[in-house]
Amino acid sequence: MPVSEIRTKIRQEFERHRYVNQLPVVDMLLFQNHAEYQETMNYWKQLPHVLKYFREKENPTARLPENFMQGFLEGRN
Repeated sequence: MPVSEIRTKIRQEFERHRYVNQLPVVDMLLFQNHAEYQETMNYWKQLPHVLKYFREKENPTARLPENFMQGFLEGRN
């Protein structure tokens, strides 16, 4: 996976919360992102945990079932 794709995905995550103006919410988002970064750098996150952010890009047909029964009938756990 090229570095440019990783940078693009990180940028998308920041842009998703671009218009948050409440200071407590900004603090919480910063804390969560810092914790996420530390978990990744300390290898507490395994490869599947990191790749879940890129799942929709790699497989556009990957989606969650609408309800439990549909997922059960599709054979998804």
